[in-house]
Parts: sequence; C-alpha cells; structure tokens
Amino acid sequence: MASQIPYIDLHTHRNYPVSELEVRSIKNVALNHSELVTEVDCSVGLHPWYINGNTEHDLGLMANALERKQVLAIGECGIDKTIEIPLTDQQSIFDKQVCLAQKYQKPLIIHCVRAFEEIVSSLKRLDFKEPVIFHGYRKNWILGQQLIRKGYYLSIGQHCLNGSQDELLQHISLCHLFLETDTNTMIEINALYCYVAQVRSIAVEELKCIIYQNYKKVFNK
Repeated sequence: MASQIPYIDLHTHRNYPVSELEVRSIKNVALNHSELVTEVDCSVGLHPWYINGNTEHDLGLMANALERKQVLAIGECGIDKTIEIPLTDQQSIFDKQVCLAQKYQKPLIIHCVRAFEEIVSSLKRLDFKEPVIFHGYRKNWILGQQLIRKGYYLSIGQHCLNGSQDELLQHISLCHLFLETDTNTMIEINALYCYVAQVRSIAVEELKCIIYQNYKKVFNK
C-alpha cells in the first residue's frame, strides 16, 4: 500500500496540479509583482526585488488576502543587500510585513541575502512570536545552528544536491528542516528528499514523516 504521507514543497513557484495528492505545496505569491492568490495553498509577500511606489496599496492587498484560508504564511519577504533598492526602504517594508504576520498569527517565509543580522534584529525588536522559515538557505552549518537555536526553521533547495551542504544536513535537527523547489522546474521535490535521506542514512519515508510533522506544527494543519 502506498504511503499516505505527502512530500512537502515548502516554497515553490510552480503550479502543481490541483489533483496532486503526493505533494503538499505552498506557492509563492508576490503581491508587488502582479501575482494573484488562487485556490491553492500559498504564501503572500512583498518581495524586496519588486519594491515600488505602491507599497501601501500592496499591503492592503496583503491584509485582504490574509483573510483567505488558503493563505498559510507571509512571504517571501525580507532583505537583500545585493540589490539597488535602499536598505532603509527594504527594512521598513519588511518590518510592516512582520507586524502583519504577528497580527494575523501567520508564519514568515524569509528571503535573506547577506542580511541575517538585520532580519534577526527586526524579529527580536518587534517581538515576533510566530514560526520563521529562512527559505533557500545555502549558508554554512555554523550560521544555521545559530538560527535554529533561536527556534527558526531552514528550508533547503536544489543547490544541496552538489554536496555543498552535507555538513549542515548531517547535523541539523530534522524537526527544523523543510525542503523546497523554489523556481527550479527541472527538479522534483522527491529528489531532494532522496538526497537528504541518503546523507542522513535514514529511509525516505522517515524523512517524509518528520517534515510532514513540521508542516502540521508550523501551519496548524
């Protein structure tokens, strides 16, 4: 009998078929990039890449979207120091999304590029109590361990398949781990599960069970 435990694709831009039962996905919707909430489970956010002059309007769209049951989280949102948009603007808009997540009791899915200190400081300053997931995490185990000690989750994508994050995958507490396809349409989520299970020397079904429990805990499923 086939397993009833689904794979979790924590953060994706692909359109899974509505009838897909093997995978539960959270589709990213960037409200400041003309993306729309549909009927599938999703997160909504103002991505730092697309910050523009319509922020207040877009925050209003977000508040309306958060009333819909399929909107499970706010994100991706965050700070990216490699883009030209001023850090002060990014920080302000990130803080507003943190406050909305607090108000609506939603987890945050974080986009962070060279800004871990700023993001962690904001979360502490705003006394954010809901779950926090750093998506697309590709830094080392030392930083990862620091984030996990604060109670945060790490979501790992296809870049781990080259072995660059084996140390992190060998040491991370699996109850703080998610996996994701993000924008990659060539990699299936089960390939990531197979790789991580091999690194940890556990069965894929065991890994599926653990990450599914993480999903239920974070998103109140």
